[in-house]
Amino acid sequence: MRDRFDRELVRRSSTAGGETATFAVGVPADLLYFAGHFPGEPVLPGVAQLVALVLDRVQALWPELGEPTRVGRLKFKQPIAPGDALGLTVELERGEGAPRVHFQIDREGQACTVGVMTFATAAESQG
Repeated sequence: MRDRFDRELVRRSSTAGGETATFAVGVPADLLYFAGHFPGEPVLPGVAQLVALVLDRVQALWPELGEPTRVGRLKFKQPIAPGDALGLTVELERGEGAPRVHFQIDREGQACTVGVMTFATAAESQG
């Protein structure tokens, strides 16, 4: 069983307030996160989407952010199944407050999962 998604950086760009990156993501049929979730009709668990896919890519792009302190506006809109071809877009927003990363996982232009991860400010992470 595999423990990683197939992923490829498609586009990365800077914006006025941060950066955006888009990945093409393949969901292997033998991904270990499907084991037991659910027999006969496997669905990718939400925690695997957040940690093994979204957070993995955020930390690879922006390691200085560390761990998120909050996940908000989280919506699981459509199930993700083995063999799905997905897109992942992450957008880092740097402003006056804590850095935030808006994310969306989509399949054929339809949102599967959306949300925002908030990270500690430099002052919070040192204190």
